[in-house]
Amino acid sequence: MTGLNKVDSRPLFQLTVSEFLELQKNVVPEVNNQPQQVETPRQKINGIRGLAKFLDVSVPTAQRLKNENRFSYYASGNKYFFFSDEVNAGLKVKNGSKC
Repeated sequence: MTGLNKVDSRPLFQLTVSEFLELQKNVVPEVNNQPQQVETPRQKINGIRGLAKFLDVSVPTAQRLKNENRFSYYASGNKYFFFSDEVNAGLKVKNGSKC
């Protein structure tokens, strides 16, 4: 079979590679090979314990990351808060270059 314009009742495993690729081009739309970024709503994270829970790490590890200024944080008196998008962006950057 040279083209897949006709209805073909053969099962997929009987198709040749070129027929399968032709079918795939016609049926599946072109997909960008870049990873899709999922937009998540910005959420406020209260305190070091909240940060630890958000990152799924221990409280001392969350404190160390904050002290290393890996991401922005805000202080109100002796209470800290963070925003999820800033934390995620800060963790993607390593040694001044993108990971």
